[in-house]
Amino acid sequence: MQVKPIKIVILYLLFNLTWILFGSALITLLTFIFPFGRETLEIIKDVFLVLVTAVLLYVAINSQQQLLLDSIKQYRNLFYSNPTPMWIYDRNTLKFLDVNNAAIVVYGYSKEEFKTMTILDIRKEEDHEKIIESIHKIADTVNISGNWEHFKKDGAKLTAYISSHKTIFDNKECVMVMAQDVTTQLEQERQLKLLFSTERALKEELERNIQLIEQSLEEKQRLAEVIDRIYNMVMITDTLGRIIWVNQAFVNFTGYTLAEVVGQTSAFLQGRKTDPEMQAKIMEAMRQNDFSVFEILNYTKAGKEYWVELTISAIYNEEGQVIRYIAVQNIITERKLSEDKIKRQYKLLKRLAWTNSHAIRKPVASLLSLVSLSEDTATLQEMKEINGHIGVCSKELDVLTRDIGKVMGSIDLPH
Repeated sequence: MQVKPIKIVILYLLFNLTWILFGSALITLLTFIFPFGRETLEIIKDVFLVLVTAVLLYVAINSQQQLLLDSIKQYRNLFYSNPTPMWIYDRNTLKFLDVNNAAIVVYGYSKEEFKTMTILDIRKEEDHEKIIESIHKIADTVNISGNWEHFKKDGAKLTAYISSHKTIFDNKECVMVMAQDVTTQLEQERQLKLLFSTERALKEELERNIQLIEQSLEEKQRLAEVIDRIYNMVMITDTLGRIIWVNQAFVNFTGYTLAEVVGQTSAFLQGRKTDPEMQAKIMEAMRQNDFSVFEILNYTKAGKEYWVELTISAIYNEEGQVIRYIAVQNIITERKLSEDKIKRQYKLLKRLAWTNSHAIRKPVASLLSLVSLSEDTATLQEMKEINGHIGVCSKELDVLTRDIGKVMGSIDLPH
């Protein structure tokens, strides 16, 4: 147990005051008890006082020494067990005088190796002049030197945040240094700055993309409005030919709503008179990227036939891949009806031409023969017979002429 100095002083004062006040009376009392002279007892009293004083001084000095030793031990524990690398170097020679355990672990040198080195040995050569200059400027207070580049025993670099202060160690002017390894912290800060810079760049890029998307949406909206208002029917499908969207002209003409056609192929528009091979040809052309023009017979929701001229185009993405197909359907029903009518008229005219070249030729040839024969006839009976044949041929020719007239009447020739 350590005795505080103030207690020793109080005890010393109390003892001396008591001895001064009651020492003479005590000597007088002792002369009656012990067979010593008064002078001997006075000497014994003085010796006792010296002994007590010596004991009190010993206790006080020992207590202070113990406090000092405890303080030194505590300081050493704080120094050696500090998790941050620390060392003490001679301010004049710059040699390491002592290092703590953290410095040994972080830098890789043993304590003996450190003591053979100077602080310049762990610094890069171009910093030596600045280091020596900064040592001369060290104040008596704590000095913050900031970040310095250090080298470990294996040559690896680290960044240390240096703080130091002057001290006396082994009766030498020294400097105690605390070197906090901030390499990871600085790298994290660098990464954060990089991430922040990247994030800001991405944000700016995103804002630009949003503007482009908004512009694109506006353009697409305007394009959709234009497509929606044109007379031609427009259909957009995926790469498998399934309908994604149709314009209002399609809805108005066919009678099908957008909800009814989405997800279907255009085959649902075909009917009993549609060429069954045409849809297969269309799908094969899409697979081959052969965007020809097709004519196909379709049916409205009410079952009404209509012909369309189908033009298919591909929609590509930025990588050049087909992502959609757009089909524009131009109604050609009237043209197809006109074509059919012309075909029918052609057949009638062809039949009429055959009739003219074959059926009429027979009675005409017969009449010509009879007329030629009548020129050589001498008797009246022969003339009557020839006239009879001429009448038959004439009737036959009249019937053919009437038939031709009927056929001609059924043909709607252009004016």
